[in-house]
Amino acid sequence: MVNQMGKDMGGGDTYTYATEPRPVANRRKPKYREPEELDEDEIGAANIMFDRRVIRGNTYAAQILPAAPPNDNVSHTKRRKMHQQPPGTPHAVEGRRHIDVQTDSFLEELTDTVPERDVNTQTDPFMDRPPTPLFIPMKIGVDAETQIEPGDLFDFDFEVEPILEVLVGKTLEQGLMEVMEEEELAAMRAHQEHFEQIRNAELVATQRMEAAEKRKIEEKERRLAQERDRLEREKQVREKVAAQTFARGYLTGLVGNVFDKLFEQGYFYDPVEKEVEESFMPWLQKEVGTCIQKETAARAVVDAVIEEAQIKMKAARVKAEEYRAQQKKQEEDARIAEEVRLAKLVEERQTQLEALVHMILYDLNLIPVETIEATIVALTPEPEPTPEPEEPEEGEEMPELPPPPPDPEPPTEIQVLDKLLLDGTLQKETIQEALLLFNMGDSHFTKDKRYVPEG
Repeated sequence: MVNQMGKDMGGGDTYTYATEPRPVANRRKPKYREPEELDEDEIGAANIMFDRRVIRGNTYAAQILPAAPPNDNVSHTKRRKMHQQPPGTPHAVEGRRHIDVQTDSFLEELTDTVPERDVNTQTDPFMDRPPTPLFIPMKIGVDAETQIEPGDLFDFDFEVEPILEVLVGKTLEQGLMEVMEEEELAAMRAHQEHFEQIRNAELVATQRMEAAEKRKIEEKERRLAQERDRLEREKQVREKVAAQTFARGYLTGLVGNVFDKLFEQGYFYDPVEKEVEESFMPWLQKEVGTCIQKETAARAVVDAVIEEAQIKMKAARVKAEEYRAQQKKQEEDARIAEEVRLAKLVEERQTQLEALVHMILYDLNLIPVETIEATIVALTPEPEPTPEPEEPEEGEEMPELPPPPPDPEPPTEIQVLDKLLLDGTLQKETIQEALLLFNMGDSHFTKDKRYVPEG
């Protein structure tokens, strides 16, 4: 075994210690310490892990335990204070082992098997218990009875009257509330339209005032701009006049002296001729050529523009004709569709009206059928008489018989209803009441929807 340990001793020397190897002596110590060797802090007062009365492992081999647990706390404390190891039992030799021996006051037989014994017993049979009778309390008091005839407690006609009054009243109240609500909505719409008209008028007046104010502001800004331009022009004119006055005063004697010197040096010549030859003629030729080129280019451009305009005008004319034809076709289709829709609507309304008139005349049973037939006969025009053929004169052929007149068309149900209303046979109020009751499913109608008036 070699143990090396480095220490920092200033000079950096290393301490080395070495011993020769030797075998370890067999101390025959158990793998775990006995409970007596543990301190009091390590053993809990009620820790079952170190309680010898708790059997671990196989329970078939019962351990011999004392009647009362040994109180070893005092001895442990003393031994810990004295720091002395108490003498213990020497270890068993090889091939043998220590066993526990009973040292209690009362000896018990130790066995590995639990004694068992079979014991039997027999009980007397019990008879079935009869069912408990139903408890009926003793009758007390005096019986009495009363005969109630039909109609004594409930009269349907009398009892149903308030219910019917409530139903009719609620229906009328609901109808009145709906009518009042419609009138209120109509008044609200009229008030809203009046308010919108007033608001639109105020908006137009406001826009007119805003436009007038805007025009005033624009006029003011334009006048201010004109005044600024005028002041700027006056300033420029004053500056020019001042500059001319200064130049005139500065060049008053200079012009005469310069001309005199130039005349003496021979610089004077005919300026018109020189200007015409050197300046005017080349400029004139150049300008004439430029004008000719511009005119030629302008003519070409105008021709191209005219040609393109003609092409575009033709294309636009063709598109306009196509668009007009398409618009005309669409308008014609829309007009035809509208006519068809109106015709269908008129036909539906006519059918509904005829069905309603038929129901009023025949289904509601407001007037007798004989009265309706008499009215139809009265409204049917008399047939025209058949004209008699004229007798031919001698030598002439028999003329052809004229065609018989057509049969008169019978009156429509609408004409019959108008005739009955005009004659007073049928009243509008009666029709309205019958239709209202028919829609409400009133009892005045029979199962086949025939109207039976009151009384």
